[in-house]
Amino acid sequence: MTVDDQERTAPQTHPVVLPRISADPLDMLVDRMRPALARAVETLQVAAALEADGVTDRIARVEYGFPDVFALAAEVFRRLGPPADDPPAPAATGHGRRQTVRLLLHGPLYALPSAVFPAVLVVVGQRHAILALTLAGVLGWAYAGTVAFAAYKLLGANRPRRAARLLRFSALAAPLLGALAGAVLGRWSLVLLAGGQLTYQLAGTVLMFYRRELWQALAMAPAVVAGVAYLFDDRARDTALIAAGAGVLAAFTAALWCTFKQGSRDELPARLSARGLAGVTAYGILSALLLLHAALPYLSGRLDIAVAVAPLILSMGFVEWRAERFRALAVGLTRTSRRPADFEEHLTRAIGLEILLCAAVPAGLGVVLLAGLRATDPAVFVMVLAHVLLGGAYYVAFLLAGFERFGRLCASLIAALVLHLGAVFLLGRSVTPLTDTVLFTGSVFALLALFLLGLAPSVRQVRHYR
Repeated sequence: MTVDDQERTAPQTHPVVLPRISADPLDMLVDRMRPALARAVETLQVAAALEADGVTDRIARVEYGFPDVFALAAEVFRRLGPPADDPPAPAATGHGRRQTVRLLLHGPLYALPSAVFPAVLVVVGQRHAILALTLAGVLGWAYAGTVAFAAYKLLGANRPRRAARLLRFSALAAPLLGALAGAVLGRWSLVLLAGGQLTYQLAGTVLMFYRRELWQALAMAPAVVAGVAYLFDDRARDTALIAAGAGVLAAFTAALWCTFKQGSRDELPARLSARGLAGVTAYGILSALLLLHAALPYLSGRLDIAVAVAPLILSMGFVEWRAERFRALAVGLTRTSRRPADFEEHLTRAIGLEILLCAAVPAGLGVVLLAGLRATDPAVFVMVLAHVLLGGAYYVAFLLAGFERFGRLCASLIAALVLHLGAVFLLGRSVTPLTDTVLFTGSVFALLALFLLGLAPSVRQVRHYR
């Protein structure tokens, strides 16, 4: 049997790359590069590998007869054939299921203190309580997001002790920061309220960082029970307030305890990017403003409209879970796609499906809310729709944050805020709740479109998933 006969009868793929007799220098180059490019799905990957191997434009011209490295890469990619098959992914484990449950609980866990808000409103006063909670909410969202981002960066750099120290001192500073925010409003009750709100947000951030969501739920369970009891019996008001304070204190203590005995004392110092920290802080502030500015006009007289944000908050854990699964999804597509165009098509379809899923969950919760409110006002329905769309928008925002495109995130949020507030300003006093909610929904549509435009250049680059 001749060498040519062997080549014709050999299988197309083989777990071991067999040597091939060829006088073509390009075939020799393909064989040499095959182990590094066995799963390449686009010519840019091949070009990058060739340049890393020392192939220049001059070598491409002189030795292989191509005008540049990119033209050479296109031919190498063609001769490589389809990507090599990978072994099947392992089946889901119990740890994977626990991780899913943890992420799904994140939204409801942050919302647990709301069970005692009715009792708080009676004691503090609705107007003042809303102002304090709004101010503390904006600060807490930005502060907790920045601290978590920095801590994960340190943990990724193998600095668990420094991450724990950052979390500990950030949590200790939270009550003071919240108290200062409440002091701006001039009442001691608001100092306690804002301080408690910020303390709980940072405690929750630390407990979630160390995967202690169950501790957080157990700490706040008595407060939730007492808060629900108050809705049926006014005499449970003091019990609800005391249980809430005790729950926040218990969660705070547990969070601090988690930060001790982490890492070793001989850790090397690590530096964090000031630009990245500024970006995530600005993103947190703008995200909070987007939600709060829409609900703020209705907090004093139209709670049925303001509470439309609840389905989104409760479903944020689901959105986070789907976003965490994205990288594994994209890596899987690189292994099954034969051409770059196939990868982009499949990835676009997958992202579209994920957006629909992340909108479907708040939509289902929104239907339950509308039924519970027995709503008939179209403005309530439109406001729920806006937050359903925000579920999909925040999925894309999670992906952008994963690529650290905080500039695009902030620019898109600013554009959405300007679009809504500018339209309301132009219409003046004649804006009805229905008109306002329709305008807000339009700004959310625009936000989703801007997020997708910002995501497109990064998400299609296969190098991110290798």
